[in-house]
Amino acid sequence: MNRCTRAIAAAALLGCLAPGGADAGTTGLERLEAFTAQLDSLRAQFVQSLFDAQGKSVQESRGTVLLQRPGRFRWEYRVPYEQLIVADGEKLWVYDTELQQVTVKQLDNALGNAPIMLLSERRSLQEDFIVRDLAARDGLQWVELEPRVKDTDFTRIALGMDEQGMKVMELRDSFGQATEIRFLDLELNVRTTPDSFVFVPPPGIDVIGAP
Repeated sequence: MNRCTRAIAAAALLGCLAPGGADAGTTGLERLEAFTAQLDSLRAQFVQSLFDAQGKSVQESRGTVLLQRPGRFRWEYRVPYEQLIVADGEKLWVYDTELQQVTVKQLDNALGNAPIMLLSERRSLQEDFIVRDLAARDGLQWVELEPRVKDTDFTRIALGMDEQGMKVMELRDSFGQATEIRFLDLELNVRTTPDSFVFVPPPGIDVIGAP
């Protein structure tokens, strides 16, 4: 699972989740139920860490995410190198500043049919995942999501939550690699503007795909 795919999966899952609250339950499942209410938008910083199959840290990336349902998000990597992923509701744009290249696809085709990619739909997680409580660790309650559809890039997802909602997302792929995404300064239902999700390729940049 490459970095772009991990970002899309994380943003898509965020689109299926919603804010919790101070009265959230004490178990992971109870907190998850409190967390899966209505969500319109969110903004956060993130730290994304990739680990190999032996648990060794391979790479750490940092950036920001802005999401507006349905079907719009802006996932921006800033460290160690820049990459911008923008979903405008119809198309998915991936801009690699180092390669000076933009890849564009129809959003439905880019996200695929896997349940994790259903950014635009408001549906119960239980429809798409087998949901299990996990043991508490790191001061968080954890829930495991196992996709009901097996032809996906990942085999399991774990969500770490406190009383206020989700703090950590862990994705494990079929190669045994694990991606941990920690969300910082998470703001829910923030005001966004349409311009935030518009991408115009810079002059002279190679564009792969049909805009």
